[in-house]
Amino acid sequence: MFLEAGYRGLNEIWRYGLGIFIVLIGYFLGQIPLFLVQYSKIQSNPEIGGDALREFEKTMDFTLLDMNKNVGFFLLVLMFFFAFAALVIVISKLHHKKVKDTIAPDRPIDVRRIIFGFGFWFVLSVCIEFIFYLIHPEQYRLTINWINFIPLFFIAVFMLPVQTSFEEIFFRGYIMQGVSVYASNKWVPILVSSIAFGMMHSMNPEIEKFGMVTMQTYYILAGLFLAVITVMDDGLELALGVHAATNIFGALLISYDGSVLQTDSLAKTSDVNPYLMIVGLCISIIIFLWVASKKYNWKSFDFLISKLNPQGEPQV
Repeated sequence: MFLEAGYRGLNEIWRYGLGIFIVLIGYFLGQIPLFLVQYSKIQSNPEIGGDALREFEKTMDFTLLDMNKNVGFFLLVLMFFFAFAALVIVISKLHHKKVKDTIAPDRPIDVRRIIFGFGFWFVLSVCIEFIFYLIHPEQYRLTINWINFIPLFFIAVFMLPVQTSFEEIFFRGYIMQGVSVYASNKWVPILVSSIAFGMMHSMNPEIEKFGMVTMQTYYILAGLFLAVITVMDDGLELALGVHAATNIFGALLISYDGSVLQTDSLAKTSDVNPYLMIVGLCISIIIFLWVASKKYNWKSFDFLISKLNPQGEPQV
């Protein structure tokens, strides 16, 4: 059982507090290369003033700092490599757990599930975006620049999955399993990890553009969906695929002003309706849950509110 795997290893509360702190240290260390490049650009270009810096913080548009978008995107994703390394150390050394147990504790990691999650969610995203295009075609424009897109493609395909995998293992693995040790029902860790996932995105530029309540609704709903498919499928593989598909779609195919992923994508939309985004997400979630439940013979969704059934007492 995925949640019950949290009982393995050492689970004192102080270990989780220290573990989260170590992961944050790794995350901030990963920002040093980006900071150094930004500092160099600012020092060498006196035209970059306070207004440009403040606008950059709101939009994550690296061109405001006279930086190539691909270089900025590379450095932005690079910080998650440091965070991921810190997370692996925390799980294996601080908690004496296997990293695999945060992905597929009771079976071999199923790559086919990851591929299905990625492929099916990517197709759903394309279909929903095409419907939005049919509603407002005037808001879309092609922005193809092959010189910039080709390196972007390799950065997105080979680096973004590290970022999304870090977030999945941290929130749906480490945090959700950790909360399970001290909860009696499955819905508690599902809800707590989803709210934490939403809070992590509070600094994203989408919050500034579309509002805290609207975007937190979107983020927490996405977090709940990823947590639900993880618990129902008894493994993290589907969520790993879905999350990677979401970010790669946003980086490569269609970007928009206000997105944290400011890239030279194939197309761009000028006026995003966040409420339509939420509706599109809900439609995609319903379709994915129905198909996945049939494909993998899931239990009834009442399973999500059932009591946890640990095989032994937590080691505290």
